[in-house]
Amino acid sequence: MLKAELTENYAGFTIYGDFDDLNLLYDSINHLIVGETSNIGEYMMQGHLYGFLYDVRHAYQGDREAILISNFMSDNSRQWFGFKKKEITDKNVCYCFNYLLPDLILDMILIKHFISKVDKKDNNEYNPYVNMVNFFYSLVLHALGEFLTERRFNKVKKSLLEAHMYTNAFIPQWFEIISIDYAKMTKGQREKEFMHIIDYICNYIDYEDYYAMKKRMEKICKEEKCTLDDIHYDDYPKEIDW
Repeated sequence: MLKAELTENYAGFTIYGDFDDLNLLYDSINHLIVGETSNIGEYMMQGHLYGFLYDVRHAYQGDREAILISNFMSDNSRQWFGFKKKEITDKNVCYCFNYLLPDLILDMILIKHFISKVDKKDNNEYNPYVNMVNFFYSLVLHALGEFLTERRFNKVKKSLLEAHMYTNAFIPQWFEIISIDYAKMTKGQREKEFMHIIDYICNYIDYEDYYAMKKRMEKICKEEKCTLDDIHYDDYPKEIDW
């Protein structure tokens, strides 16, 4: 049972799945993004997705949260299949973890970039890795649809569909600031700023502030003789009001 739902205070998503669900999600994304990157921008995009995979892996390894869900196995069914009562219960373990909303929205756009690199001769329609990722994508969209009005939801879908990450202009600090600041907001602030957050992520290329940050970051890299990947805006808060 793979599932994504918005957290109570709109900080992010709770992602649920059993061991196999999350393991397959991990393997699918990893398969699509692993390998040599074309430039530093794509390398940093890859790194952000590895951050998501880090949480997925730790979840199915039992290092995050877990709940018990019914498998609807009745005593009659157990006897029919020949299971002994001590061998099987009426509950299954479902692992789960929380992930910040801006980071997951960004990851959804980033994974589209790597899917676009898949050789079209491989026929994406039957590619199990692409289909698994697209299924997860649809679960996240469904969760957003339950939270947003129809007009806002259609706008979000359009923004995500049209969003594109340019590897030669990818400044991770822009998205890092958005995510950290969003994590520090109250529930009311998140609800009020939600559509702005989506726009900052999906349409980052339209903001003059983005180019100003790009210029500033490149200057720092030149002066400090480092790469963009070495510069961080701030630490994420230790406690988040999920």
